[in-house]
Amino acid sequence: MEQSQLIKELPDLKIGWWESYKCLDEPLLEYVWEVANHFVSYEGDISIAPAKFVNRYITSKLTPEENVLRLKEMGIDKSLDDFIAPNFKKMDISFKDRFLENEDLQNTIKAFGLDVSKLWYLLLFVHDYIEDFGTNAPSLKKSEVQDIGDFVDNLSDSTGIILTKGRKKNFITSEKKTIEFIQFALDYYIKTYNDIINHNLAPNDKLNLLKDIGLNHFLEHGQAIDFENQRTLEITFKKWKFADMFQYFLKDRKADKKNISNINVKVSADKIMFISRLIYTVGYDGKRYNEEYDPDGNKNRKLSNLLRKYRNEDFPDFANHYYLF
Repeated sequence: MEQSQLIKELPDLKIGWWESYKCLDEPLLEYVWEVANHFVSYEGDISIAPAKFVNRYITSKLTPEENVLRLKEMGIDKSLDDFIAPNFKKMDISFKDRFLENEDLQNTIKAFGLDVSKLWYLLLFVHDYIEDFGTNAPSLKKSEVQDIGDFVDNLSDSTGIILTKGRKKNFITSEKKTIEFIQFALDYYIKTYNDIINHNLAPNDKLNLLKDIGLNHFLEHGQAIDFENQRTLEITFKKWKFADMFQYFLKDRKADKKNISNINVKVSADKIMFISRLIYTVGYDGKRYNEEYDPDGNKNRKLSNLLRKYRNEDFPDFANHYYLF
């Protein structure tokens, strides 16, 4: 069997982000689900990240023309421009051979009793998620919901409202009752919006409720994304977040060298070394992260030292493709 055949192919589920629950039935996404529900979920809802991951994976393997046809079959209207725009980034799957051909890594995977295909898709997900908010990523402007909220807060002690058209003032009022009416109306809609968002419902049910009262715009387009002022995180930050996500995945798992059929093979059961080799696999660092010992025979502590250094760092919670709504 060729190395590439070790990885089972993830099927095209052809689902929208609001149908992420359908990914629960896909065995190859088991590990992705486990990590996504911890790191990319919203107030108790099941994570929509697995559905976005599947679509990102399939999209990255197709041509722009094929992607347009695929989405048309799903009832989604997109143009070729959506797949060649500057802000469109394909998922990087270029490190598959490095993943499969690293015998030390593969032996550790076996020792931990992990499914190599499921781990491959988890590795893709974690890397794609970090790259989404860590490399040439857009930033956030104030959302429309935030802007309206600030407007209502300022109305409470305002004595007048001025509307402009261009540079000219075309409406001015200091009527207290008018100001109070605007405030009450906005308060009502903000409260209604928040009640639906915070209710224990599936994302698609929330969207339908908001559509009924004309507020779905804020859920679908309410966050202003700034593609001009992009940012890229330092590689050390990426390694920190990468390790954070895999430490969570491995926290309740233990290696058993009895899982290796060849008893003469030396296998590392160290979780930090395991993660370090995965970091090497995706290209976040060089061979020094793949070696268990340095030339002098000292234990590799590079990732351990980095984790201590950056343990109190904050990371952006906004990503382009994996943003929650």
